[in-house]
Amino acid sequence: PIRPRSRCERRFLRTLSVFTSPAISPSPPRARRASSSRSTRAVSHRVRASSTIAPSMPPLENDAKGVERLQLREDGWKFWRWRDHRCHYISAGEENDGPIVVLVHGFGAHSYHWRYTIPALARKGFRVYALCMLGYGWSPKVEEPYSMEYWGTQVIDFARDVAGATEKDKCVVAGNSIGALAALYAASRAPDQTRGLCLVNSAGNFEEGAAPGPEKKTLAQRAVGSDKGDAIRDPTDTNAPPMSVKERLQEIFGRFVATGIFYFTKVRIKTILNQVYEFPVDDDLVRSIELAAEDPGAIGTFYQLSLAGGRTKVAAGELLDNYKGPLMLLWGETDPWMTPTKAERIMQMKPDAVYAPVLAGHCPHDDAPVECSEKLADWAMGLPA
Repeated sequence: PIRPRSRCERRFLRTLSVFTSPAISPSPPRARRASSSRSTRAVSHRVRASSTIAPSMPPLENDAKGVERLQLREDGWKFWRWRDHRCHYISAGEENDGPIVVLVHGFGAHSYHWRYTIPALARKGFRVYALCMLGYGWSPKVEEPYSMEYWGTQVIDFARDVAGATEKDKCVVAGNSIGALAALYAASRAPDQTRGLCLVNSAGNFEEGAAPGPEKKTLAQRAVGSDKGDAIRDPTDTNAPPMSVKERLQEIFGRFVATGIFYFTKVRIKTILNQVYEFPVDDDLVRSIELAAEDPGAIGTFYQLSLAGGRTKVAAGELLDNYKGPLMLLWGETDPWMTPTKAERIMQMKPDAVYAPVLAGHCPHDDAPVECSEKLADWAMGLPA
């Protein structure tokens, strides 16, 4: 397996990319970030792809660099029923005869975050399906007992019921950030329908003996008491005993803090994205995340999402240890959150894993889409059935 690059190597490649990338401006990536509103990625050219669009391909466009991607549709794409909820997904290449690929987004994101990956893989013959996990994107904003087990179960059901994964027609599951943990849960719990697993800058603590839940609790998680474990209430449990005064006050305080963080984050979406991307983000991506924040119930859902880490009972390391299939680590090496040291730890546990480094940040599939789509496709196509 390829070893993760050193910091010096990554700095050299970042400098080299200035001379080898097709960007219009010759200035280095960090300089371009300061003028992101006028960057080549920020301008959206509503131009249809030059090649013939397959019948099952969603409407497409080319970005300013000529890279094909999905057009943003504010009303979403397709829907399916899961636990009485009308959940959202995007698919392409359903009529192809290549392997099934299921794509799982990260925290605060959605199926459109795979806007480059979906058409790129479909054009290579894959059957591609990207879901919005419940509570995210175009799926309903409802107060549910969210956890990694909850979302992982949804991924298993989606792969089987929508993508059509079976023991004879298995799927490749790829996930980014916390979506990587949901994908890992699905792959480890449903190996009979899993061909391979791709972790894209995965969240989770893979250190030996690490407890379930996040590595470092955020302010929201500390405020809402995400470490209470079994004491965290299921908002859908109609038979739960009445709250004590202390519990009621703690929930009121937790919801108050979560609401403040929600609005503070909502007005800083582009700033936050630019902090974790190597190259400037565009307005369509920002708008797509804003849409989810405008849904009724979004604030209450955000509160429950903040409790997901505390509800999670299974450790990331346990899931990885239980997974015995092919594994790829597609890793943006300039990610300030999930650094290559995490990939190194995973590779210690799974030395046969394929490590695919990319000059990109936390979301390499959107930050460096051409290279990521090529790496994922080449690896997935070579997997045994």
